[in-house]
Amino acid sequence: MDQPIVGIIMGSDSDLPVMKAAADFLSHMNIPFELTIVSAHRT
Repeated sequence: MDQPIVGIIMGSDSDLPVMKAAADFLSHMNIPFELTIVSAHRT
């Protein structure tokens, strides 16, 4: 995959089912992206 130009940032892995549609669309359009899960509750 090329250098990502879109970032998908989620606050919890429970958000993944919702954001998967965005990731699928970006993949379908051949738009490089990165998907990151960050939590304020974990260090």
